[in-house]
Amino acid sequence: MEDDIEIRTRAGYKPAESLKAFLQALNESGTIATGRALHFSADLVLSGGYDVWIRTIWEFAIEHVGLASPRIFVYLKKRVSELDALVSRLSEEDLWKNDEFQTRVSEIVFVLREQPRKTRIAWPKVGPETHRDGWLRSVSTAATESEVIKRVYKPSSDLLPMYTVGCELLKCCNEGGTEKALFWIKWLIDEDQRLRKENSGAGLSTLDRGPPSLKGKSKSEVSYYILVLFAEAYKELMVRKLIRMNEEFQALLDLYRGGEPRIGARSRRDILGLIAQILCEVPKWKVPAAPTLIKDPVTLSRAITQSSNFFREVLAEPKVSTASVSKQSFRLRKESTKAREKAKKATTMEDQIEAYEAAMNIYLNK
Repeated sequence: MEDDIEIRTRAGYKPAESLKAFLQALNESGTIATGRALHFSADLVLSGGYDVWIRTIWEFAIEHVGLASPRIFVYLKKRVSELDALVSRLSEEDLWKNDEFQTRVSEIVFVLREQPRKTRIAWPKVGPETHRDGWLRSVSTAATESEVIKRVYKPSSDLLPMYTVGCELLKCCNEGGTEKALFWIKWLIDEDQRLRKENSGAGLSTLDRGPPSLKGKSKSEVSYYILVLFAEAYKELMVRKLIRMNEEFQALLDLYRGGEPRIGARSRRDILGLIAQILCEVPKWKVPAAPTLIKDPVTLSRAITQSSNFFREVLAEPKVSTASVSKQSFRLRKESTKAREKAKKATTMEDQIEAYEAAMNIYLNK
């Protein structure tokens, strides 16, 4: 049976287990957790999981760092671009042994683990009753029309709910109402999707605001209207010197518009929420700018010099066929009762991690 064929990474783990252990290590503190994060990073990228590792890095930054350190998105955009350039230029074997590649991967792990954390964006519930005829008109606060909405809303292409919700969103930004802003984002996207299902793909707008890489009616999705609206709102705040996050804000706009195809739909929606958070909350900060990303560059530089050891350890193991380790192999799944019973009879992932931690303790205490 095909299900009985156990695919293993270069370090001997099941692909999904290696990814899960990497995520756990990112979330934990301490030197041992740093070593585990480096070990499993090396294991993933040397076993055909480079794209999966990149996606995980981005999603971790979006879900667990976010507004606590917005500079992380500028940093990751630059570093991932450098890694992708190496991947496209070098052969597989040369890539894995390349010092710059190993250093960039390790540095990302160190920097990401050092960032302050913020809980993931909590999206409000938007019930189906809110999409009944007349509901929007009954709850609208008749928010004042601003110059931003005049520039973005196009009556010839956009339906009236986009104007109404656009005014409500801008009002939320001015008043610092993050939760209300998240509600209106979700409501407008849900309404657009509802109309598209009922009208053969036709939604709230016919104007193409999406990136050229998109095809057909996807370019007119209402989320791109929200994105343009937020971009214009940011310019207004910038002119008033209420916010100083030009690079960080642009990095998030680029991410949403397809600058990183490896992140999923859920993370893209969280990016939109994060942009709303910035507009609602940052103007109220004492210093409306992103905090420093790397607080101790000297210590970071010293730590990175030792990171190549983790790659050498994994490279010492027999090479695996990266073609057999598909993206589906890394998918995290809930184990069935049968699978758990089978795992008890064999060497478990926990046993492997404990053995690795013991070796790491010996290494660190030399």
